[in-house]
Amino acid sequence: MKEPAAIDGPSVSIRTESADRAVEIMAEAIRNWSAASQLISEQDILGLVKAHHFIPPGADRTSDSEPGILAQLVRKNDDLRKLTGAGSHYYYSAHSMTGAYATILLHKLEGPLPLIAGTVRQSAREYQRPVPLSIFSDPPFDLPYQQVLDCLEAMAKAGGYDDIAATSTSTSAIYLYSTSHLEAEHAAMLAEWLDVGQSDSP
Repeated sequence: MKEPAAIDGPSVSIRTESADRAVEIMAEAIRNWSAASQLISEQDILGLVKAHHFIPPGADRTSDSEPGILAQLVRKNDDLRKLTGAGSHYYYSAHSMTGAYATILLHKLEGPLPLIAGTVRQSAREYQRPVPLSIFSDPPFDLPYQQVLDCLEAMAKAGGYDDIAATSTSTSAIYLYSTSHLEAEHAAMLAEWLDVGQSDSP
């Protein structure tokens, strides 16, 4: 995977301590990380702010404070988005990734069980369709197939995943869906269509 450009360095020269310049630098860092298919955490953003003394001594919740500068980020840059999860806030640029892809990256940070469950729920909720089990072994998930099976077994024993269910097609392909958003018969019909009927249609 391509590494994100450094959040400071020759290509991101810092010559002023103004809040406006701080926002510009942070926006560029977010776009660099997004171009490398990665989210950047609020902690890393604030680390950049603190490292270059953008916060004036004694600043409170003004436009030059940490909360003030972070608030300006999304407001002044239409392409920047904020996600919350994995114990922090994360940022990305819509110029380089979609919201759905960014959400997958966030779930990856939370661990394999939340990754699988979150993806299944999002697909059922937003697109009204089940998810093939095999997708979790492909990018950007990149989970070994056996690990996916182990995760399903762990979900069955753990709390908080009661809505995650499986259905099989006529080719024995396994699809996952959320019972909170899809009924069993509907999910089974959709899975069969996605797996078999779709390819058989002229």
